[in-house]
Amino acid sequence: MKSAWSRDRSSSFLAWVAWVAFTATAAAQSPGVPVVKEGHGPPPETLEAAKKLREAGKLLAMEVVREQLKRTNCDLILPKPGTRKLAAPEVWDRARKAHWRVGFYYLCPRCDNWHLNLAGAYAISASGAIATCYHVAEPKDMREGYLIAATDGGTVMPVIEVLAADKFTDTAILRIAPGEQFAPLPLNTNVRPGEEAFCYSDPAGHPAYFSRGIVNRFYQHWHGENAKEKFPQRMNVSTDWAPGSSGAAVLDEFGNAIGHVSEISAHGNTPPAGAKDAKTGATNTYIVFHNAVRAADVLALVRPLKK
Repeated sequence: MKSAWSRDRSSSFLAWVAWVAFTATAAAQSPGVPVVKEGHGPPPETLEAAKKLREAGKLLAMEVVREQLKRTNCDLILPKPGTRKLAAPEVWDRARKAHWRVGFYYLCPRCDNWHLNLAGAYAISASGAIATCYHVAEPKDMREGYLIAATDGGTVMPVIEVLAADKFTDTAILRIAPGEQFAPLPLNTNVRPGEEAFCYSDPAGHPAYFSRGIVNRFYQHWHGENAKEKFPQRMNVSTDWAPGSSGAAVLDEFGNAIGHVSEISAHGNTPPAGAKDAKTGATNTYIVFHNAVRAADVLALVRPLKK
């Protein structure tokens, strides 16, 4: 049996532990670091903002988007690549400020509801140009749709036009309506395997996910020496992403964009008949490749302007 003194001391100790736990929770992140709201689908206020912009006639209709995706180049003033090495939290801050979400506010072909499907993009010019994937900006599977964008903080903005695009390299440059402060990322093509790579995106519906890896390799797929089908050059990196990350920037340790998310591919084998997981059709995954568009492919769409 514990004495009264030991019981009082135990109570004081437990109270201190509780206070420390509360303090640690209250100060879990540094000042200025947001706590991300995570849920199922876009927030109601984002959908409402998109609806108001559509009703006001301020959004770019999918028919116009299809036509403008044929544009092959544009004129932009681009920032010069940075050369000062940044700490990882500095890269996170730069990626977050440059990050945009872009996609379609559309009328579903299978119901009478309006939906919002957003992926990633990133600012590349102070004039409002953002880069993303061609497949993000391409209208498909919708009765009526409008291209729209949102800041990382949730401010919904109209996309004014498609400046340039290339389906082969999965690249598109869009212009956002004026009114937002842009924090563009310089584009860097001086990249080697082994260098650090970072990505800030929304993988599998988990917004504002920041990851770190390295550049693995540059490659170009082919189907035999005499095959007529051509494939773009790509970059593999070991940062994390998933569906929903498309178009998000891949950054180097200097805060430059060295490319953007294009696709992900898992490689493995299907269990043989009779195996425990054969009935589910599950696949044993050996490796997952993260395939990125190169910054060079974005630059190929730009005719640089002098300041």
